[in-house]
Amino acid sequence: MERRAAAFARLFEAVHQGVYIGTIAPDATSTIAANPHLKLIFGYGNEAPEADVRPFDLDRFVDPQARIALVERLTADGAVNDYLLRLRRADGSAVWIELTAAADLLPDGGELRIEALVRDVSERKKLDDETRDIYHQLL
Repeated sequence: MERRAAAFARLFEAVHQGVYIGTIAPDATSTIAANPHLKLIFGYGNEAPEADVRPFDLDRFVDPQARIALVERLTADGAVNDYLLRLRRADGSAVWIELTAAADLLPDGGELRIEALVRDVSERKKLDDETRDIYHQLL
């Protein structure tokens, strides 16, 4: 069992996707674990304490309604797949991410426990937008 735990710990640290484990409540979040790639996506240094990396806080959402929709979806369905969100990095700049997550409502009823994979799709989104603009210009 110890070897398995060590293998998962190495994978958690090395994977090139953001991994987030934490809780989301209507007015707050709490981070249990955030891997180095998640810190990179959101502009935190590797030395930043995991508890300080809270990508799903209310002020991290470019559109506050998007947070409400995400929480409602996670509460109703228990999961999201490739869910597109525009969030803010530590410096306030925007980043487009795709979120694949599973969530469980905690017994108190107001908080979700979430395990999530996060991908930075800012470049892809920029290319999609540029392609759409060129298409509209051609029309």
